[in-house]
Amino acid sequence: MSTRGEMSTPGCRRTSPPPASLPDDDDMLREVLLRLPPRPSSLPRASLVCKRWRSLVADPQFQCRFRDHHGKPPLLGFFLDSRPFVPILDPPDRIPEARFSMPPLESYRIIDCRDGLVLFLAHRMMRRLVLWNPVAREQRRLIFPPELDNAQMFFFNGAVRRPARRQGWHFQVALIARDTLCTRVSVWLYSSETGAWGNINSLQLQSIQSMPQPSTLIGNSFCWLFTVGHGCVILEFDLDRQSLAVTELPPHTDMEADFHKLWIMPSQGGGLGFIHLSQFHAQLWKREPDSDGFPVWVPDRAVEFGELRSTCKGDFLTLVGFDEESNAILVLTASGVFMVYLQSMEFKKLSDPKSFCHHYPFACFYPAGTGIVDGHDGNEVLNNM
Repeated sequence: MSTRGEMSTPGCRRTSPPPASLPDDDDMLREVLLRLPPRPSSLPRASLVCKRWRSLVADPQFQCRFRDHHGKPPLLGFFLDSRPFVPILDPPDRIPEARFSMPPLESYRIIDCRDGLVLFLAHRMMRRLVLWNPVAREQRRLIFPPELDNAQMFFFNGAVRRPARRQGWHFQVALIARDTLCTRVSVWLYSSETGAWGNINSLQLQSIQSMPQPSTLIGNSFCWLFTVGHGCVILEFDLDRQSLAVTELPPHTDMEADFHKLWIMPSQGGGLGFIHLSQFHAQLWKREPDSDGFPVWVPDRAVEFGELRSTCKGDFLTLVGFDEESNAILVLTASGVFMVYLQSMEFKKLSDPKSFCHHYPFACFYPAGTGIVDGHDGNEVLNNM
């Protein structure tokens, strides 16, 4: 018998709706997982839900789509000159310092870091470069070009990148050398596609006075800043044309005393530019054609670090790095090292005061199986990021 207002059907029984379940369609689930934030803990945590989720996020094709969907990889931290990795994210996304410990070499010096790869110089007498993938925990060794075996040219600096954000062991490495008189620089380009160094490119300069700063990638060119004679110059190596060019800085910013107040960076239009610090002020410059079509330096915009000044002790800023992805400079102050985003002028303290050393930003997508969950390493499964 039914109660008032209810109707019953003979032989039927009222049932409650089935409990919510995970999507049965893998394509739908992939679309959901694709929209997880690109933080280091996202895919590793998703892989722990069940075997099905782990299989989906571990698929190389899914990981390629994940990278393409998010575009810019997250900044995980910084490598310092011959020093350990410095993580900057909060738990559970913080990468333990020991997770990115350096390969065991007798002696090394980091010279560049980009696209999830770290390039460093092994012991000088071994005359080789080592390219390291910290996430996959793999490394490749590159022997110097044969032209460097004649004791007439010496290693100067280098740079690395992945062409068009390709993953795996697809990369290009540029190597700079100088002659014994410090009046000539030469550049070679190594491509993983050919497995060999390309032709040598050389330029005659004035007397070279300093080691170059870490490279900046502007467009499709590696750029280095160093001092020659009594001024500063930018050496630009075009990767498409494999050609070299030298650009002098404006006269009032090219004194050797200002070397650590200068850093190459892209202009707002994406062309060649640089920043010049003066205490807690900065002037950004860009390279543009004049009325006759000749490229000249023109002021871009001025920057004031008022809020940073109220936070820091002392009255100086020294440039120690630049993050290309975030358009942020790294400055050493008496209160520590700060990362300053030039668009918003927001800043973040990275470390306590230390001696001067370059900071190399390390940005990378973190795959499932190699990640951290609540600060602990997971099982090593994927080596393809």
